[in-house]
Amino acid sequence: MKIALITTQNVNNYGAILQAFALQKVLSRYGDVEVINYANRHIGISFDLVRFKPTVHGLLGMGKDIFRIVPRYKVIKKFKAFIHKNILLTKSFSSEALLRGELGNYDLYVAGSDQIWNPVCISKDSVIDLIYFLSFAPKKSRKISYASSIGGYKFSANEKLQVAGLLEGFNAISVREKDTQILLKDFLNKDVEHVLDPTLLLSKKEWLEAFNVEDKGNKKEGYILLYTVPKIPLIHDAVSYFAKKTGLKVVALDQGLTAGAKVDLHIRDAGPIEFLELFANAAFVITDSFHGTCFSINFELPFITISQGVHSNRVESLLSLVGLQDRLVKNEKGFKGLGFVMDYEKTQQNLLKARSDSLSFLADALQEL
Repeated sequence: MKIALITTQNVNNYGAILQAFALQKVLSRYGDVEVINYANRHIGISFDLVRFKPTVHGLLGMGKDIFRIVPRYKVIKKFKAFIHKNILLTKSFSSEALLRGELGNYDLYVAGSDQIWNPVCISKDSVIDLIYFLSFAPKKSRKISYASSIGGYKFSANEKLQVAGLLEGFNAISVREKDTQILLKDFLNKDVEHVLDPTLLLSKKEWLEAFNVEDKGNKKEGYILLYTVPKIPLIHDAVSYFAKKTGLKVVALDQGLTAGAKVDLHIRDAGPIEFLELFANAAFVITDSFHGTCFSINFELPFITISQGVHSNRVESLLSLVGLQDRLVKNEKGFKGLGFVMDYEKTQQNLLKARSDSLSFLADALQEL
């Protein structure tokens, strides 16, 4: 079977690249998978050494890129090397070339995962991108989505009509958040499944073996791993509290100029494999990231996730699924009531059940081919 996958494949983002790898790996159990190398400039700009946008925010960002140009050069090089070695890409296609049918024919077209249906994430004009809805696929071809996400975005009435039309020809639809499932079912009049993010389809053992990552197993002499993306202010207080409580050093995994809290080591040039190594050997994780939460759960690490407010629906959906709602904290009182040690027995049972259901969705969607 020839399978074409459209996802976020050209971005300097740990979660995005690792979910692309994971979904490609799972789909490869059913056939030959190629990831469509869609030249989405809005996403691909993250690989520019120094990014420039003619806005105040853009100028500030350019200044930050200049000040961290050495680690930025290193991390971009590592991401590109990881993609070249681990993700099988087609040649590069513009949206126009794809819509003209230049990709060619495949037995199955898959859209997913990540926030490919969130206009704010994938378009500089915050408009729906037809490519991520497989509009380029030939008529009557088989199309499915796996764990596609809109994040915290809210479709307008006109966007709902557009999305309904774009998904009309899909043979199976699945999304990453429970509220997105409810939303789509409400106006699509079609079955929509709630499935796991692709990073959770692979076990910890599969992740470590895929990249020869060593779990040293010495958590008592480990470290608190701080992995923050939006840098929610509460991060600072959480780091201070747990560092004092545990006596562990704090290692920040973050490409920014600052870590957002007092840390002992700030790693700004980690590639995707180093990301996995840092998670595998952490004693505790503090994060405000969805994929930071995913890897904490998958690797059975004690953790807390700082809420992003209205943008926390992805994390809330996942934590509810595995029964760890209390690990999402919204204020200082929330994390002070949590222990440093977690019992993962019930959580892993829930995760294994969700993984089995998600893989069954894919198997059922592909069995008619």
